[in-house]
Amino acid sequence: MSLGPGDGPVRPSRTTRADASLRRRRMYAVLAVLVVVALGLAAWARLGNGGTSAGSSPTATDSTGQRDRGPSELLAFSVTGAPSALLAVVGTGGGQPPAGFVLPPGMTVIVPGQGETPTEQVQALPGDPMRISVSNAVGVWVPHYAVMNLNGFGDTIDQVGGLTVNLADVYTVGGSALGPGRTHMSGNQVVTFLYEQAEDTAIRWSSVLEAFLKAAPAIPQGDLTETDAAAGATTAIVPAQPGFDDLVGRLFGAPPPVRAFVQNGNGSPGIGEAVARDLLPQGFRIVLSGNAESFNHDTTVITAIGADHLDDANRAKDALGVGVVRESQVPSGLADVTIVVGSDFKG
Repeated sequence: MSLGPGDGPVRPSRTTRADASLRRRRMYAVLAVLVVVALGLAAWARLGNGGTSAGSSPTATDSTGQRDRGPSELLAFSVTGAPSALLAVVGTGGGQPPAGFVLPPGMTVIVPGQGETPTEQVQALPGDPMRISVSNAVGVWVPHYAVMNLNGFGDTIDQVGGLTVNLADVYTVGGSALGPGRTHMSGNQVVTFLYEQAEDTAIRWSSVLEAFLKAAPAIPQGDLTETDAAAGATTAIVPAQPGFDDLVGRLFGAPPPVRAFVQNGNGSPGIGEAVARDLLPQGFRIVLSGNAESFNHDTTVITAIGADHLDDANRAKDALGVGVVRESQVPSGLADVTIVVGSDFKG
C-alpha cells in the first residue's frame, strides 16, 4: 500500500503574554471537548498477543453521570505518517465507563521542557516522550502507548476485511463517492481518507477510530512501530462536557490535576521532561515551563500558592526527592505550585 503525494509598538508584559497563552490553551481545550469521540464501541485489540478482547456494550451513566470510582487504564494511541496529527487517548477499567477521545490536529499543548507545541510535533516525538506530553495535555498519567504508521494501520484494517465507518458527510476517496452514514471502507480507502489534509480531520479520525476499535483487530507486536507493553482498552458513547478537566475526570475517574509552573534553575538540558516524568504520575500538570532568571540555583524551591496548596507542594517535593517547600500568598493566576529546579535534582 502506498500514499499519494512615531512610537514603536509596546511589547506585552510577561503576565499579559502568559494570560493570552492560557486563554489560547483553554480555547483549544474546548475544541478538544467538541471532538470527543462519541462512540459505541465493542473492544480494543490486545496488543501483542495476537488475540482480541471480548466485546462489551456501552452502558449509560446515571442521572449524575457518575460511576464507581477508580482510575481507568489509559493508552496513548498514535497513527503516524499523515500530514495532520492522528492522536487519541483510550481507556477502560477501574469501574469507569469505557471511553476515549482524540487530540485534534493543530491543538497546542504544553510539552514539558519545550513549551507550547502543536499536536503534530507531539506525535513526531518518540513513544515515551509522546506519552508524557499527552499525559500533560490530558491532565492525567497515561501509563501505556502504542504507535503505528498509517500504511500499517491500513494493512491491519484489510486483515479484518475493512471497516464500516459512520461518515459524517459525502467524501470523494480514490475517485469514489463515499457516505454519508455507515460505509464499508478498505484499508487503502481509510489511508487515503486520513492522509488528506482537511479541516475536518479530527472528525474523520474520530469516525475511523470508532470503527477500528469496534472491529477489534488483532495487532501483532511486529505491526507496531513502538509500544511499551501489551494493553487493552475500550471506548463508549460520551457527552461533550463544559470543561476539559471535568471531561477527563468523568471519563477516566481522575481528579483535576494540580497546576505546576516549572523553571530550570540549574541549566541542565532535559530538565523539563525529567521533572514531568516524576510529577505527572502524582496528579500534576505542567502549565508553563521555561528557564529561571539564572542557573545558579543549588536547591530546588517548591512554592505553594496559598496555604490550600501546601499539601500539593509537599507531594511535589516527595515526587522529585529533593527541595524545600515555601508558601506564597501572591496568586499567580496560572499555577497552584511553582518549582525552580536546582542542581540538587539529578533527574
